[in-house]
Amino acid sequence: MTAKVTISLPDELLQRLDAEARELGVARSELVQESLATYLGKTAEDRQAEARRVRALSALEQMRTFPDGRTVHDDRPSLEILREIRETDDSAPLRGHGHGKK
Repeated sequence: MTAKVTISLPDELLQRLDAEARELGVARSELVQESLATYLGKTAEDRQAEARRVRALSALEQMRTFPDGRTVHDDRPSLEILREIRETDDSAPLRGHGHGKK
């Protein structure tokens, strides 16, 4: 048995849905059914893992663009700075910055 359901979608989402359905050569309702079945087939754990992945990718992208428009105080590669921090056994300022112990 098949039931008809009325839903509301934002215009942009409807346009994306229709474009994808056209590209795949399927009816809009078929694409919605397939998408919903896939979503509902995922476990909560799968959805949480996907959400973490999306957040991680977003964080990486933000890290790539973080220096844009900011003053760079140390232009060494990040790994070099991290190694120096690990090797520093006190809170003295890093190499070449400030007046702390060396």
